[in-house]
Amino acid sequence: MADELLEEEADERLDNDLAEQANSDQDAVVNKTTVVDETTTPNETATLSYSPTEMTDTLPQTLLPSAPLNDNTPMTQDISSLPNAAFAEPQRQEVTQANDRHDISDTPVAFDGDTSRANPHFVPLLPDPINQGKDARQLIMDTETTGLDASKGDRIIEVGIVEMVGRKFTGEKLHVYINPERGMDEDAIRIHGISEAFLQDKPKFADVAQQLFDFMAGAEVIAHNAPFDIGFLTMEFDKVGLTGFADAVQVTDSLVMAKHQYPGQRNTLDALVKRLNVGKQDRTFHGALLDAEILAEVYLAMTGGQVALAIDEENYSEGGGAHARFEHLASKLVTSSTDVAAHQAWLNELNQQYPALNEVWDA
Repeated sequence: MADELLEEEADERLDNDLAEQANSDQDAVVNKTTVVDETTTPNETATLSYSPTEMTDTLPQTLLPSAPLNDNTPMTQDISSLPNAAFAEPQRQEVTQANDRHDISDTPVAFDGDTSRANPHFVPLLPDPINQGKDARQLIMDTETTGLDASKGDRIIEVGIVEMVGRKFTGEKLHVYINPERGMDEDAIRIHGISEAFLQDKPKFADVAQQLFDFMAGAEVIAHNAPFDIGFLTMEFDKVGLTGFADAVQVTDSLVMAKHQYPGQRNTLDALVKRLNVGKQDRTFHGALLDAEILAEVYLAMTGGQVALAIDEENYSEGGGAHARFEHLASKLVTSSTDVAAHQAWLNELNQQYPALNEVWDA
């Protein structure tokens, strides 16, 4: 009996010792639980010591054990499996989001060419006239307007200019959209595709007039149907007190040139592009700079057939890519009596079929 009591007393002491050891181990686990400190980087952790009471007050309710801390439930849960929200870094997230917003707002957005809507990303090209006064300085120019009649209040909404010196492109371009301070004809919008909404935040003509005038003064200005463009520019310059524009430039009308070279044919810019096989850009809408670039190719083709004039011909050996000249062979051409006779016979046949031609030929 005594032995049994001694054995029971020993067992009871052993149980108490085990319980105390278990509580001690549990406290150690609680005091050494690894948590994410808000001051660490996302890939770093810090080991912090908390008393059981501090741990209870600090951790979110979702992390608290369902049983009291002094029971025998082992705290062996891996915190890497806990919800991310439990260790969120609100301050770091707010800073990151703010930085993202800052980066986006500071990054310039390229102009996508869309003029059918409000689009603030266009940056005007208004260069200084660095080549002014040079010989053979030519400005191929085009404008877009609200309508067709400057005398009835229509205004310029776009100016595009390409510069050449000595029939070579310099790389200098002027391009600006202008707020006309009035509405536009629907027919005009269908042609150039520039909406009133797009022009709302663009500069007024008075804001860019001096730069335009200075860039063009003293140059040969080439335009297709030049009286239209020069008339509008003169009107706009007069409005802001910059008079005498027409006298400050030399004007060449490429439309008049085309009519002389191709009498009786259509001589619109589109027709010349097809006839001369140049200017392959898309012209769904008639932008001023685009039309000026195409007109430059047309003009060069009409006045010598040499379009790629950014290349110095003297750098090429004969036959190595430069355009050949044949003027010196003109004296060697002879008349073919056979061709002359055949041509006369053809004219006589036409004369018999269409007597009215006699009047035209005699005139």
